[in-house]
Amino acid sequence: MARFHNMVQLRYALAIAAASLAVASCGDSRPDTGDEAPDTAATQPTAAMQTATLGPFTYEFDQDALTAADIELRIPPTYEESMPVTKLIPEARAQQLGEQACRYGESGEVSECNARQEIGLALALLPRPIDEYRAAFADEDIGSTDLSPVSLDGADGFAFTAEAEGGGTDYRFYSIENRTILLARRFDGSADDAETDEAMDDVMRSLARSFEEQLEEAG
Repeated sequence: MARFHNMVQLRYALAIAAASLAVASCGDSRPDTGDEAPDTAATQPTAAMQTATLGPFTYEFDQDALTAADIELRIPPTYEESMPVTKLIPEARAQQLGEQACRYGESGEVSECNARQEIGLALALLPRPIDEYRAAFADEDIGSTDLSPVSLDGADGFAFTAEAEGGGTDYRFYSIENRTILLARRFDGSADDAETDEAMDDVMRSLARSFEEQLEEAG
């Protein structure tokens, strides 16, 4: 009888030990989720992407890096024609708009910061075919040597750069569906300019995808 009693006690002790090991093992395989949640969120940032339209086309921009502003864009080469467009400006510069804190042009005088003269990318859907805009440069004695060919995923065109003292504007005209897309990138060689290069390139790539989709649908 005593032997039977001892065997029961032994089995009971072994059962308790096995249960304890199972609990410990379970705890090792499931660490505290409260400690891991912040790390997981930190390693998976999400960009604040905004979708915008340009006529029948779309493009995206990162709102953490760029701010959209409405401006009047003057069309080269005469700059007499202008139209309302959207311009994407580096966030750091956009925060200064309206303040007396900017220097534009060769004068170096401090003036009110404004979106039209700021660095950034203006996007316009022009009303006429690209040949008419190319002819306008020829009429101003701006020949082919001053214009360079460009292409953006099936949309061909030409580029013209107006530059002075390290700053200026790069104008790119693209022919698409008997209309013309104009992308005007104003630059000044500053740190703000360089830091937004990738964000600007992303805008161009997203617009190119929209071009490609439209061309596929038309074909």
